[in-house]
Amino acid sequence: MLAKNFKKSLLAVNIGLVMSAGFTGAAYAADETKVQEDVEVIEVRGIRRSLEASLNTKRFANSVVDAVTAEDIGKFPDKNVAESLKRIPGITVQGQFGEADAVSIRGAGADFTKTTLNGQNVASTGWFVLEPAKRSFNYTLLPSELVGGLEVYKSSQADLIEGGIGGTVIVNTRTPLDLDQHTVYGSIEAQYSDDSGETDPQFSGLYSWKNEDENFGFLVSAVSQERNLQRQGNEAFWQWGAGPVGFEQDRKRTAFSTALEYQPNDQLNIVVNYIDMQMEADNTNYALWLTQADTTWGDQSETTWLGGNGTGDNPGVQVAGPLNIAFYQMRPREATMKSDFVDINLEYTGDTYKMKFVAGKTTSSGGTDFEMVMDDGLNPSLAGGTYDFTGGGQSWNLPADFDMSEYNPGTLVMGTGTNFNATPKTDEESFAQFDIEFMLDNDFITSVKTGVRWADHEATSRRFEFTQVDGFDNVYDVSNASTGTYDVGAGSYQIQRFDVDAMKKWAKASITGKTEDYGAYSHIEETNIGAYIMANYSGEKYRGNFGVRYVTTDAKSIYYKGADVNARTSEDADYNEFLPSVNFAYDISDDMIWRVNAARTMTRPQYNDMYFNPSLMGVSDDLPNNQRIIVGNPALKPFTANQFETGIEWYFNESSLLAATVFYKDVSNFIVIGRRDATAEEAAAFGVPELTGDEKDFGYQIEENSNGPGGEVLGLELQYQQDFGNGFGTLINYTYTDAKADYATYKNEEGVEVGVFDDWNVELTDSSDHAFNVSGYYENELFYARLSYNYRSEYMMREAGSYGNRLHEGFGSLDLSAVYHVTDNVDVKLDVVNILGESSEQFGNHQRPMPYSGFTDGFPLYEYEQATRYNLGLSVRF
Repeated sequence: MLAKNFKKSLLAVNIGLVMSAGFTGAAYAADETKVQEDVEVIEVRGIRRSLEASLNTKRFANSVVDAVTAEDIGKFPDKNVAESLKRIPGITVQGQFGEADAVSIRGAGADFTKTTLNGQNVASTGWFVLEPAKRSFNYTLLPSELVGGLEVYKSSQADLIEGGIGGTVIVNTRTPLDLDQHTVYGSIEAQYSDDSGETDPQFSGLYSWKNEDENFGFLVSAVSQERNLQRQGNEAFWQWGAGPVGFEQDRKRTAFSTALEYQPNDQLNIVVNYIDMQMEADNTNYALWLTQADTTWGDQSETTWLGGNGTGDNPGVQVAGPLNIAFYQMRPREATMKSDFVDINLEYTGDTYKMKFVAGKTTSSGGTDFEMVMDDGLNPSLAGGTYDFTGGGQSWNLPADFDMSEYNPGTLVMGTGTNFNATPKTDEESFAQFDIEFMLDNDFITSVKTGVRWADHEATSRRFEFTQVDGFDNVYDVSNASTGTYDVGAGSYQIQRFDVDAMKKWAKASITGKTEDYGAYSHIEETNIGAYIMANYSGEKYRGNFGVRYVTTDAKSIYYKGADVNARTSEDADYNEFLPSVNFAYDISDDMIWRVNAARTMTRPQYNDMYFNPSLMGVSDDLPNNQRIIVGNPALKPFTANQFETGIEWYFNESSLLAATVFYKDVSNFIVIGRRDATAEEAAAFGVPELTGDEKDFGYQIEENSNGPGGEVLGLELQYQQDFGNGFGTLINYTYTDAKADYATYKNEEGVEVGVFDDWNVELTDSSDHAFNVSGYYENELFYARLSYNYRSEYMMREAGSYGNRLHEGFGSLDLSAVYHVTDNVDVKLDVVNILGESSEQFGNHQRPMPYSGFTDGFPLYEYEQATRYNLGLSVRF
């Protein structure tokens, strides 16, 4: 009788949530008979039904789970998966190139979010040259057309893969036996972006088949997208200079997936998945740097100061004064990013148990395949010109004889050696997991689940310098090579534009080979093993689970000492953690649930922080005082958190909710970065090159990672969702987060020179005090429209390198989505993202005096205009 009830409950859930967020069993983990009675059968056809299915997932889960459901193929709420997640309470997103690519949950930064595909890791690399090697998933690689639904676990449970202190996002794909026998979907779309002024195409298609017995089927889908992306803004690298900058990227993204499913009987189900995602991202940075004349080595008699008066130990920083020279610069690059994922899933359901085995592999390659730098060959004087940053932004008053839009440097000088390079990255993981759940005929413990997971992970970051023909003349004549003007800056600025493809062709013709910089070789090998046991329990008015997960990690950082190809060596480390968890839900009434959850969670340090090899930054570039020897640490302990939450959920009708949750996280083992001047002996031991010119006067600094104090996150989450029954509905949520680090986390030690990493703030990275989403929608048989405004308040950004630590001002986005059903099979869809065109503004925010530095509190460091994007598409489904 037990097995019969179990199978019926599972069937009821699958029917009720068909096409929903890849339902994993959370809703039937309580008393199976109760779930069979309570789960409503939802025929998912429209947006309201999709929201209803998502609400059903949340209501019957043992843990705190939110879901985003694709109510039909091609009807995912957003073109970008991360932008759908931002409408879930407690979630904020960020992306520096006009499209969300990282997700933060409940005040923990994006590095603390675990993202899995069908419950497993996906190898991921980045295309941006300055992007460090991280464990976090890059959402720009995943087209929404491949996604069946999303689940966000904000509380932990023992059977989830470890890694998400903030939470865990599970991206679920479709399988053929869940779809009709001959399902065909196709779409054609055009996207217009007002930054580039270009209209770009996208095509997607899907075909799913299963036999008459409905026990074997296959599914194939593909997406092809092009996007001409631009970003204009102002940047300051103070006290050297600032200027209007531009970034353009020719982005070509493709994805292909296939799934085979075989279910020979009611007990056994086999699924094989393969997904291939690729992106080409050729890009170019443009800048017209306008350098200061009032530096510490210049005249400061006409300077206005911020945070001081220009004298004494705390002079402040220059915010208005005279200009020196102009400096035109271009950085053409070619970049790629590829990820693939293959796995086989076997599930067997016996009379009183259920087994699952998963094995697979995921690989990724990416990084910059080609980078060159073109510098101004003239550097004209700007004597008589001034800059003024006192109004919260950057502005310039140029001399009458200098027209920014007409200035042609005549020649551009190509950087060679270290400035002509490729920086490829790889990431891969092989994994295997076995789980078994025993159904018990017990009045309290309804099932016991246990399992083990093994993963072997490897990540590399490398650097190659191109060798060139002898006697190569690196001066490129642009005196008559202008192709018009290019928009730059946060404002109406333009500079001359030159043929990037011609420059790259000229540079590539000089290449005779490439030489690896073994001093930049970074390689991590890591083996992770996790084992758990978890019990599901239920009673007359309560349900939940409790369990413990035990994980071990063995890590090795491989590098070349002193950049010597014959001196390959490694540093080893290992650690283990017990991660207990308990989830409790109590039915106060038929429509009201009280939840209490507690757990210990962990997040492993990022690969970039574990790479031991001494790497160099800022050598032979345009800034004289940023030369660093960066040393990683494979022995870094994982971040750990003891977390607790409690909340009330009131489901006052089948598609409506009013909820409030209080949450707390006590996080330990933050990574702190010490910075100190390197002695001559230390520089020699690391084998770094001797500095020349102005850089020699400043010397090297050493940055090294270690574990330090932690922090606390205390927050309140409010959620309101209602279908008014007349076609109209609303979703409103608000999250308050008080996320503070120990004062010593971002404070330098006594006697250590203040550096950009020591901003003396207590705010955690990527944490906003306030975040809210307000959405309203209307739907009838022919038409659907949703208008949504999402906002997050100011937050700290902390990055290695020249961009440093700064405060991002509050940012909001007003988005529109509308669908017209031409027929039962044909839809026309319109999406508009960032209707108000809000900009990204970033300010210095160091809470200790930073003489002559743009990281001084209140200094306008960076400002970027954000595009409004319009997407119009036609889709057909049979």
